[in-house]
Amino acid sequence: MAAKNLQIKAISTLLQLLASMKNTQICPDVNPSIMRSIETLYSCLLEKVRREDPAFSAELERNKVLEGQVYNQEENEKIIIPYLFDLLQGLEIKDVSVDKNMGKDELHIVINLAPPSSPVELKEALLTDLAAETKMAQPQLCDQASMPVGKDQESISDIMIDENLIAENIADINKALNRLSEMEGTIESFFSEEQRELIKKSVRQVVQWLESENTVTPAYKSICLTLQKLIEDFIKYKLFAEANPVIDVFGKINTGILRKNEEIRQISMEVLQNLASEQNINILFNEIDINEKNKTTEAFQIFFGFGEMIMKKLLDSVRDANDSKERIRIIHIIQELGERAIPAIKESINMNAPWYYLRNMAYILGRIGNYSSADILRPLLLHNDRRVRIEALKSIHQIGGNKRGPLLLSVLQQVEHELAVNIIETLGKIKYYEAVPDLIDMLKSKSSLTKDEQIALQEKICSALGVIGSSEAIPVLTEIAESRSFLGIKAYPDDVKNAASRALAKIKRI
Repeated sequence: MAAKNLQIKAISTLLQLLASMKNTQICPDVNPSIMRSIETLYSCLLEKVRREDPAFSAELERNKVLEGQVYNQEENEKIIIPYLFDLLQGLEIKDVSVDKNMGKDELHIVINLAPPSSPVELKEALLTDLAAETKMAQPQLCDQASMPVGKDQESISDIMIDENLIAENIADINKALNRLSEMEGTIESFFSEEQRELIKKSVRQVVQWLESENTVTPAYKSICLTLQKLIEDFIKYKLFAEANPVIDVFGKINTGILRKNEEIRQISMEVLQNLASEQNINILFNEIDINEKNKTTEAFQIFFGFGEMIMKKLLDSVRDANDSKERIRIIHIIQELGERAIPAIKESINMNAPWYYLRNMAYILGRIGNYSSADILRPLLLHNDRRVRIEALKSIHQIGGNKRGPLLLSVLQQVEHELAVNIIETLGKIKYYEAVPDLIDMLKSKSSLTKDEQIALQEKICSALGVIGSSEAIPVLTEIAESRSFLGIKAYPDDVKNAASRALAKIKRI
């Protein structure tokens, strides 16, 4: 066994490395796989010390070396990671090899961490015996210790946790919940910090297992069903923070963020669909409404984890709810889901849907959408209900960006009179120069509008031309402003002439 001072250096280096990796200011984008690899190495090294020198292990405990000291930023920034490999050699871990399945990107990371003077063969060798040492040191936890890997890997095997251990962890959590549920009062009031930490640790192991497992066995299916029941209990008892990590990993599998085969993805989707039940949704709704447990953020996070599958249920509720207050509550939740709700909203827009539903969809898009989703609102400008049309125009104006002009101009000749007036005003406000020729044509052309409607339209066109400020409009505006009645043919109405004069004055000032 190496000298004690070398052991202290190794343990201290790992502690500092872990502390720096957990500091988001220093390491904002740490790969979780790397974090777990270092934690595994740390645990195995401690076990090696305990086995070979129990007295020294006790001394380390007394000196609090093993308790994860807090290091300041200046110290963290001084950590030199390649020194870790020198420590491994000093600790008599000499033969190390790389996992055969490791890709070239992952291998590149490992090679770069090795001492610069080492040849590639030695660097590969340095990793082999580390796996062997960790197997001997801690067989329950360290079947294999992988070094840092890339973000795009298909399989993570930092800590090989078998199905039996996961099943036992879930069973232990269920026993604790069952005992607590039999007591009077809220379940949280009986939770000690130790129990919470036990559950958190078990949940972390479950998440690691779900991330690393790539084979569907009868045991895998059974565990996923048991997990579904466990998460239902978490939601029932409003232990949302405990539920979220597992829901999140199922969601990542379902969406393909965490790449798995189709059979595993299908199982994950079914688990999420079952968890997104009406009963569970109502529990989450209730917490969001009254914030009884100050867990609104955690409740929203569960909705995020459910992903698109929850959106259809929420949108159906907006459409079918008889109570306007209920609709407003659900609309608020959809807004909180943000841009991830847009695909489902786009899919749900059907011109035969109730007018209030379409108006609500236009309203939501105006708050969560962006210029790329403005086209979704175009059909609603032609809806037969005025309230839907007006809401769609408002939302396009809010989110349309540089799409607003082309989109609004494309429907100007198709919409009814009131919306046309509103669109013309909007084209003026956004100074859409490309609309000037169309506006001039509309100003000159005859229409089937009533006299009052025609006057209102011409006034609005003159005003818009003045705001846009294009010199191209000066001739027609001058003609209108100076028009006179001739042989019984009446000139433009005074209101229109005055609007043309004001527009000319604005253009000349520009």
